[in-house]
Amino acid sequence: MRQLHRAITAIAALALIGIAAPTAPASAAEGDTYCVASASSTAPQAVCFATFDKALQFASGGVLYDLPKGSGTAAKVEALNAGFGINVVNTVISIEYTGSNFSGSALIWSGTAGKCSTPTGNVDYQISSMPAGWNNVITSFRTYANCWVKHYESNSYGGAVIGYGPTDSYIGAVMDNQTSSQRWS
Repeated sequence: MRQLHRAITAIAALALIGIAAPTAPASAAEGDTYCVASASSTAPQAVCFATFDKALQFASGGVLYDLPKGSGTAAKVEALNAGFGINVVNTVISIEYTGSNFSGSALIWSGTAGKCSTPTGNVDYQISSMPAGWNNVITSFRTYANCWVKHYESNSYGGAVIGYGPTDSYIGAVMDNQTSSQRWS
């Protein structure tokens, strides 16, 4: 009962944070999709949904549901990663967007090893190629769970690269629509 009370309190607090500092993706254009892929997989496959909330619910393994309307992206992800006092299998480590300023279609990356470690000299997660439909389409990204992400132009971590960064509303001209592999630290 105490865990349920803590979970409800955490949801309410995070919902208020989300309302006070909205970080939800810009309004979805018709045709935007919201996908989830595992950075713990050697060959990640994206599972896609019509809404961001459905994708995030899937990323949570069904743990995250019915957050109050107006809860921002950050509040939802933090609630998921906090685990509501239960064992959570997946941790959201980043969300990649096809548009600038966190707009357009979104790819939610999750991992099973928990939060990233603090130093960027090691690799906590990596994917050597993007899931189908997600190669060369990334324009902005947000990171979570203490992770920073590095974007590579080519498969298997080759070509141009943008160094580890926490969040960027525009990835830059060199890497805009060029990401083919990623690492998180």
